[in-house]
Amino acid sequence: MRVAVLSDVHANWDALSAAASEISRRGADRIFHLGDLTGYGAEPEACVCWAMEYTAGGVYGNHDEVACALATGANFREAAREAALWSRENLSKESIEYLAGLPSRLEIVGGAILVHGSLKGADRYINSIDRASKEIASSLCEAGAPVFFGHTHVAGGFVSSGYGPVEHIPATKFRIGRIDRALLNPGSVGQPRDRNPDVSFLVYDTDLREVEWVRVRYDVESAMRKIISAGLPVSFADRLRNGT
Repeated sequence: MRVAVLSDVHANWDALSAAASEISRRGADRIFHLGDLTGYGAEPEACVCWAMEYTAGGVYGNHDEVACALATGANFREAAREAALWSRENLSKESIEYLAGLPSRLEIVGGAILVHGSLKGADRYINSIDRASKEIASSLCEAGAPVFFGHTHVAGGFVSSGYGPVEHIPATKFRIGRIDRALLNPGSVGQPRDRNPDVSFLVYDTDLREVEWVRVRYDVESAMRKIISAGLPVSFADRLRNGT
């Protein structure tokens, strides 16, 4: 089975549309998301509706928690909190209920686990070998069953073969060994932060145990115009152009 995993759409419908087209072209059997469908961008309703219709499931992100009123966003930067609250005001009741009903953790085909930030919480960052090592050492990562996480907006991952040292994995193509404990990040659909503005997601072949990262161009200028027109912080538009 070929499973597409995407994360951090952040209300960027232009980017999500491009991702959806490429996923369809590649013939993925199922689609899953790692949360943060909302926040930052100007089209949260379209993105949540797409997730409800086309994905086989997903988990909530920290921005989604604020957008559906399960969290206040008190720990957010002011601009990020403003955008999450704007998302809340521009979501239908059905979309808010969908976000509120998402789990923090989801097991999918082949025993793979989906989380937003970390197995320890949606707002935790796994952005270094040190943090990945602590996550793997917690014994929550099982051999041969990858953990897919988002939140950092950076594609790539970390792997430990057996109980060996944790190594960084570049976002290209990777085959998961049966004794590997792997933490894999598809990158961000709607707001990449690895200095590449293109949409990022991954495809996981559960039979071959192979992961492939995919990048797709989209109409960045259109997404930027929508953010500015909505009255959201201009910085959220500017960062789309450079992938920062």
